Amino acid sequence: MNSKPVISINNLFATYNKNVVLKNITLEIGVNERWAVIGKNGTGKSTLIRCISALVEPSSGSVFIDGIDIRAYNGRKRAQKISYVPQKADGTIPYSVYDFVMMGRYVFMGLFSIPGVTDKEIVHEALKLCDVLHLKNRLMNTLSGGELQRVLLAGAVAQRAPVLLLDEPTTFLDPAHERMFFNALLRVRENSELTIVMVTHDINSALVNCSHVCGLLNGEVAFAGTVQQFKELCPGVLLDLFGINFTKYISENDQHTAFGAWSVPC
Repeated sequence: MNSKPVISINNLFATYNKNVVLKNITLEIGVNERWAVIGKNGTGKSTLIRCISALVEPSSGSVFIDGIDIRAYNGRKRAQKISYVPQKADGTIPYSVYDFVMMGRYVFMGLFSIPGVTDKEIVHEALKLCDVLHLKNRLMNTLSGGELQRVLLAGAVAQRAPVLLLDEPTTFLDPAHERMFFNALLRVRENSELTIVMVTHDINSALVNCSHVCGLLNGEVAFAGTVQQFKELCPGVLLDLFGINFTKYISENDQHTAFGAWSVPC
């Protein structure tokens, strides 16, 4: 890990309807690291990244981005630091794909400014990287689930923020569209420094696409480390997190490790 983390979470607590959702979360995330946040439903995964993005106010503790408390940033400065892709967006908004992705540039414009040449180039590049350039004139409410998720990613890419937060981005995608989504994310990372925190239920996808894992249990960090450390400690860690037994599968050439929780042979 880098000596100066991009994201520093210190003794974070969060409540929802008077229930404590996050308890004493302390975590440091470095430049270009890709963190998967896993755990049971209701254990605080989405609340954690919403606290990082300042969409949820913690009851105590702090989140620092580049050494500055996230609460010290105004909305514009915060959007220049963090982009956020929700689990599911409102696909009924009557914008074209191009106009939606251009919104990611507004945080860098003046109040009455119009997009300049650089903004248009950045949007074009984002559409191309996320494989949605051919959709630029389509309305958002005509897109499939897979297309919509890639457009949301393109909007985040156009924002050019160094931190990208993803809340279960592939939940509604079939395997082919999931592959396309992560391929798009890979192309984005090849073109810029990008730190990613992603909530996911797909453990095996996390092992392939992430560098680190944070496992939450009852709102607390039960595991935080590299993917390699996670593999070495599993399936024990998965039993702790989910309360069920997992089987570890290793490919013949030892290049891939996967975990399954099937109760009958597959």
